[in-house]
Amino acid sequence: MENTTQLLLRQSDALAGRNVLVVDANDPALKTLAVDATVHVHADDYTIGAQQWSPAPTVPEGTDLLVLPLPKSIDRLRFLLNWLAGEITAPTELWLIGPAKGGIRGALKYLDAHVDESVLEDSARHCKLYSGLLQPGEKQSLKAWGTVLEVADQEAISYPGVFSHGRLDEGSALLLAAMEAHTLGKPGKVIDMGCGAGVISVWLARQGWQVQGVDVSASAVAASTDSLARNGLQGRIMGGDLFSPIQGRVDMVVTNPPFHDRRQRTTDITRRLIAEAPSHLKSGGVLWLVANRELPYVQWLDDAFSHVQVASETTRFRVYRAVL
Repeated sequence: MENTTQLLLRQSDALAGRNVLVVDANDPALKTLAVDATVHVHADDYTIGAQQWSPAPTVPEGTDLLVLPLPKSIDRLRFLLNWLAGEITAPTELWLIGPAKGGIRGALKYLDAHVDESVLEDSARHCKLYSGLLQPGEKQSLKAWGTVLEVADQEAISYPGVFSHGRLDEGSALLLAAMEAHTLGKPGKVIDMGCGAGVISVWLARQGWQVQGVDVSASAVAASTDSLARNGLQGRIMGGDLFSPIQGRVDMVVTNPPFHDRRQRTTDITRRLIAEAPSHLKSGGVLWLVANRELPYVQWLDDAFSHVQVASETTRFRVYRAVL
């Protein structure tokens, strides 16, 4: 259970009898809070298993309290505050909760732009909870918050909350350059695992590959879908936990995997990805993976694949090409 969830549980008296919407939930435990309240959960993260999985929430009728765990990015916070203000017709209490050292003090100026007054309600577990009365605002649209990325002669759409929002990250750029410099062979079926804004999916689809993109983020699924459409390309973009929505085998898997799970640094996601990839690849299939060069992926790749090579590297990143 996240520390922010434990701090929320301390508010059981204040939550009693309330109709609560948790927005952008960061902890599966939020679905089963032991409080005397009606709690509806929205999440952008597929692995939360929320009632609403979407880039932005619908506020159920009768909601009288909005609970917002502090998002990782300020862009995402700004988007959600504006979105929520546009979804309500009367002032509604909002709680912003987050780590004391995770930027919540800096987030207050964005909260204060939408509430009558922000008040520190509680502080424990290295977290703080602020409350305020959210004022109704203009209706928002996801597309209005999109940013266009121009990469070579293609364009992609990014939305707040998508990895590396508004720019092409260094690892993905290196991965694209490495694949472009290599003869990939006849286009077939490919999975873009952790597809983000869809930059890699668009590039692969333009080469004639049949693209399946997967991401845990609903915002990323929306972004990749819109990126393919913007370039007049076809592909199937799905939400899921790694290979969970994939059926059948493919010729290639391409990935720039995360090494953070929410706010915690971890290599568990990539270890699972490497271990599971062979069961979704055809004989002789290839995994392309880019990662920070200090991360311990070589041994895991050697254990799962017959041939592993470093296709490209810089002082910070390394691109692996692993053949089944």
